[in-house]
Amino acid sequence: MILKLKLIILLFFYSTFIMANDVNYVEIDQDHPVHAINDQDPYESFNRTMFDFNMAFNDAIGQPVVKTYDFIFPQPIKTGINNFFSNLGDPLSSLNSFLQGNIEDGLSSFMRFTINSTFGLLGLLDIATSSGLEKINEDFGQTLYVWGVWKESNYLVLPFLGPYTTRGLAGSYIDGYTNPLYLSVIDTDINGRFWLYLGGNFVSYVNIMKVIDDLHNQPDPYVFARESYLQYRTNLIYNGNPPENDLLDDFDFE
Repeated sequence: MILKLKLIILLFFYSTFIMANDVNYVEIDQDHPVHAINDQDPYESFNRTMFDFNMAFNDAIGQPVVKTYDFIFPQPIKTGINNFFSNLGDPLSSLNSFLQGNIEDGLSSFMRFTINSTFGLLGLLDIATSSGLEKINEDFGQTLYVWGVWKESNYLVLPFLGPYTTRGLAGSYIDGYTNPLYLSVIDTDINGRFWLYLGGNFVSYVNIMKVIDDLHNQPDPYVFARESYLQYRTNLIYNGNPPENDLLDDFDFE
């Protein structure tokens, strides 16, 4: 009952925000796009050092932990854990969709969270996807691009945290303070937020372990990782439909 009441309050918060704010959104031109990410790599020396550190940590600690996790938990339980943390990201994605002026996606993410939280055992079951509500990933880094206040950002690799863009890193900081999950749904302190953050990132880490393992087979693992991440972020910014002539064509991946 408390969860349903908080969901209603959250919907009211969204509706009020949209009616009270008039934001000039940037229309993304597919034919003449502005590069969302710098076609250079100005922090490459630092990034390579951090990348090597992260790979060493992965090989020594991360990979054994993931293998233990895979050994202990059967797939149905791992699927439930993955669904649970994925569901926790929907309120933030919904808010950023609204901030970008995308009302349809905002409502879709909100409905996903409502359905999975109430009928999906707090998100352990992903009922919404089978009902036609696909997962949407939006964050404040993408919102900054849509607003036109930070059109081009640089690739950055941080220790333990992995790859970011500078815009995405700044956006994640804002997301941490404005996440409606903690403002309107879950009543927890900073320690609870930390453990939920850690759990969500661990699940994401588990999901990309095969990609990380494949890096060892690449001629230049750093370049391959950079290309893959920039493609991922560009795809998010353009909502799955990036222009063919965006920044990745400008990189020399040889």
